[in-house]
Amino acid sequence: MNKLWLLIGAGIGYVLGARAGRERYDQLADQANKLWTDPRVQTKVEEAKAKAPEVAHTLGEQAKAKVDEVKSKVTGHESLAADGTYENATGSYSPQDGLQVDESKLGPTDAFRPDGDAQA
Repeated sequence: MNKLWLLIGAGIGYVLGARAGRERYDQLADQANKLWTDPRVQTKVEEAKAKAPEVAHTLGEQAKAKVDEVKSKVTGHESLAADGTYENATGSYSPQDGLQVDESKLGPTDAFRPDGDAQA
């Protein structure tokens, strides 16, 4: 019996809420439409559209500059070729020549050598 009253109450609330909700939605939609069609708003919209390509170009240039800056801070590159050769900032490997270590690029301090001995 209690579940029945709960369902009836929920149904009445839904019907009344839906009617009031639709009216309020229509009011908000009308206000939004009036705001959007206001000449002052449309002037700003047109200004933003005209400036968008310039802003996009500026942002693209800034991003490219930042990428170049980060690339310049990286000490080397890494590549793996189809023939089995491998190269990075600290050396390279090829099936013909074996492992080649560039001891001058072993990190920011070069405190340790590849053979495990600490430099004095």
